[in-house]
Amino acid sequence: MTDQKSLATDGTRITLRLTPAQKDLLRRAADVAGMPVSAFVLQTAAQAAEQLLGDPSPAALVKGVEHLPTFTKPARQRWESLPADIRQRLLSNVWCAHCSHETTITNFTGTLKGGDLLLVGKCAECQGDVARVIEGS
Repeated sequence: MTDQKSLATDGTRITLRLTPAQKDLLRRAADVAGMPVSAFVLQTAAQAAEQLLGDPSPAALVKGVEHLPTFTKPARQRWESLPADIRQRLLSNVWCAHCSHETTITNFTGTLKGGDLLLVGKCAECQGDVARVIEGS
């Protein structure tokens, strides 16, 4: 079952079809950002468009992403300080103990732990728990 949410800005109507989990995720992410959900969705879409136009390579399109990542504010600052190509490489180079090989992390969250950035999420193949530590400088 999907929910629909309409947003009106400058005469433009946007309809989102979201699962309850996606709707909850957007609410949580908007809360972390301190913004209304509609403003968060529009800002995130604009940022994604800017990034895609800045790097139109196929690698810029992240396939299999099921939701927007939720980060603590310090973790987001650290993550966004990394170049986009490095972030993509880090996301696609995560070890899955269940699959016993390198995979891509999906549905991840980010926090700072002891000066290191910790990404916790799911394996793109088996949906098992995976994590990626990005050591602080």
